[in-house]
Amino acid sequence: MSKHGGNGRRPDEGELRTLLRDSPLEGEREAEERGWRVVSAAFEERAEAPARRRPGGRRLALALVAALALGVIALTPAGATVGDWIGDAFDPGRDKADPVLSLPAGGRLLVNSQSGPWVVERDGASRLLGAYRDAAWSPRGRFVVASRGRELVALEPDGQARWKRSGEGGPVGEPAWGGGSLDTRVAYLRGRNLHVVAGDNSDHRVLARDVAAVMPAWRPAGVHALAYSDARGRIVLAEADTRRTLWRSAPGPRPSLLAWTPDAHRLVAVAEGSLRLFDDRGRLVAAVPLPAGLRAGSLAVHPSGRTAALVRTNPATRRSEVVTLFLDSGRVGRRQQFAGDGTFSDLAWSPDGQWLLIAWPEADQWVFLRSSGRPRVVAKRGISRFFDQAGRGGAEFPSVGGWCCAGSE
Repeated sequence: MSKHGGNGRRPDEGELRTLLRDSPLEGEREAEERGWRVVSAAFEERAEAPARRRPGGRRLALALVAALALGVIALTPAGATVGDWIGDAFDPGRDKADPVLSLPAGGRLLVNSQSGPWVVERDGASRLLGAYRDAAWSPRGRFVVASRGRELVALEPDGQARWKRSGEGGPVGEPAWGGGSLDTRVAYLRGRNLHVVAGDNSDHRVLARDVAAVMPAWRPAGVHALAYSDARGRIVLAEADTRRTLWRSAPGPRPSLLAWTPDAHRLVAVAEGSLRLFDDRGRLVAAVPLPAGLRAGSLAVHPSGRTAALVRTNPATRRSEVVTLFLDSGRVGRRQQFAGDGTFSDLAWSPDGQWLLIAWPEADQWVFLRSSGRPRVVAKRGISRFFDQAGRGGAEFPSVGGWCCAGSE
């Protein structure tokens, strides 16, 4: 089912572009003033250095400042800053955010909205999979797993149900699909218990009881091993097929997110005020406390496995930043990748690792940062409206279920 409005007549592409382009963004004027102040200050600092005068040099410098200011204003969403990038980091002449929901890199996005999960192709084509929630990709993006009440569902990317599993004991949540390309397993929570079922809906079992309400993380290599948190904040790695515990950490802060590196050498446990980094044998590599006043949010491991992008939010100032976490040591980089007013709800790397998606509810935008080559920022606006299937407005900002997969176009 493709996305369109719910007003009886489907607007053509030109009307949609006009409506979205002309919709004012909150804080536009303030963003312009901030952009001018930033560029003017940068120019003043540069002007303090001695330089050899050339004919027309002042006119050229003023023209450069004006061009840089236009570049900053053109693509920086209201209340945002991007590292130390000025000038070449932006693409002058563009609107503040593009209303056309195409992706800057290959692969497909899985998006969880009030209406249900959507699959978004690189060219912006999208499909609603049905009235499900908590959708996640299978390995290689061949299928999608989702929940509906007490039902676990495996779906084709076109929305066709592959299989369904119902049961007693509470609603299904936090499904995660892992394993090899053929022999796969699905883990999910039902109430406080952790369940596992084969990718073809066979061989169902309860793996653990009284676990924390956080999505489990499949180890990318080796036997079907699953990391989860128990109620005491201990991280456990267990074999899904034998129920054998491979290792268990000491108690700690109950995590909100667990993530493996692609080579399975590191496991990150993100809690509100700190991070723990484990090696593949369960040894604590680093415990990383956050600076006073900051809270950890979303985290996305880069496909290289060497770094991760991490959101840190200051509740007092209601401002967030994205920083780099080095996964060999647990060290946090000094330089911000991106910062802005409000909270960044999700992060996702493109399959090739060239672009980072930052979901920004307060701005109703997705911001894409290019991480290599010439720096670039691309912002997509009107995200809530795009995934508002009813077309009545007021839809919640959607969450990103994953950007998958290399070669999936």
